[in-house]
Amino acid sequence: MRVSELAGGDPAGATTRYLLVRSRPLKIVTTSAGADGLVSETFWPPGMLGVTDTSPEPEPESEPDLTVVDLTCDPAGIHELLSEAAAGAVRGSYELTRNYRLPRFDGGAWTVFTLQDVNSDEVAALVRTEGRITLVRPQSTLGDRWLTRIIRDVATRIAKAEGSLVLHSSAFVHDGGAYLVIGDSGAGKSTTAVALARLLPASGWMGNDRMHLDRQAEGYRVTACPLPLAVNKGSLDVMGVTDFGSWSVRAGFPPPGSDWDRFHGEDKLKLSSQEVSRYLGVRVVPDAPLAGVLLPRVDLTAEYSLEPATPGHAAEVIKRNCFSLDDNLYGEDWLNVPVRRRAAPPSVGTFLEHLTGRPVLRCSLGSAADVAKLADEFQEIVRS
Repeated sequence: MRVSELAGGDPAGATTRYLLVRSRPLKIVTTSAGADGLVSETFWPPGMLGVTDTSPEPEPESEPDLTVVDLTCDPAGIHELLSEAAAGAVRGSYELTRNYRLPRFDGGAWTVFTLQDVNSDEVAALVRTEGRITLVRPQSTLGDRWLTRIIRDVATRIAKAEGSLVLHSSAFVHDGGAYLVIGDSGAGKSTTAVALARLLPASGWMGNDRMHLDRQAEGYRVTACPLPLAVNKGSLDVMGVTDFGSWSVRAGFPPPGSDWDRFHGEDKLKLSSQEVSRYLGVRVVPDAPLAGVLLPRVDLTAEYSLEPATPGHAAEVIKRNCFSLDDNLYGEDWLNVPVRRRAAPPSVGTFLEHLTGRPVLRCSLGSAADVAKLADEFQEIVRS
């Protein structure tokens, strides 16, 4: 497999699908059934991160802005591809994710990037040409995830360029409105959001770890980012979940000897949004209008409390958990994502002003009984 061959047509026998990313067409071509299935499972339900499936082929006036081709290859072939690129190009480096740099090779009409997950020795490659991105990676579970990661990166960059305010937040839906659950890592955002989605009537869970907010005439629209829900046994205990031993999940359970049964353990069970719906029995909602904010503290030793947050405390927590346009969570824009519309950077101050007309609450909880009490009191507050 040569670099020059990868800029040509689509591979024979591949699956082709068309996605809309915030109304921009994206063509996906893959030779892996596992990768194609993972794309469907990740961007479910339609609308997660503004991504929807629009297959079959769109109208000619809606030609894809970008084509992403996903090819499987044996490790020797990938090594040969990277060696060829290194021999005939200018060597450099790029930032795949924050503070994680890998080799790149610039050959004029093409650039080859070395791909390697920070937690794995498995190596893949990506060839970038005009309007086209070609992944060349091993046929493995890890390899299948590169396609989903690239789509999520493209969608995030388009959203941020178009003015999305991105918060480190989970969210749940109640009576059609989205309630952001914002806090530092380990505060219990996901635990609180899923627990309330399971207990409240007319409710749903939106997503884990990251929310995009778009300013509209009537307020803000919240859109979920489809990252896996990472939960430990302590979180399941707080939610009153005891039947997890029977679950068959794609990622598998943390291995024996891990710390997943500790409340603040680093080894966590990871569930896709489909698995959250299947095993935790909650409706998953991709987007909803903003209705309020909850600032949680989940701790097995904590005493229960629920009260309005002071404006100062809310501003401190929200500003600390805001991904600005300058945040390089995804590293540099090495994909050169084409963007047709650019908006002014979002204003955190405008968002905080908007919250003065919405419920902003802080809570502390540490047991399933506390969660049930929170659900009851939360309904009383938002009704009033």
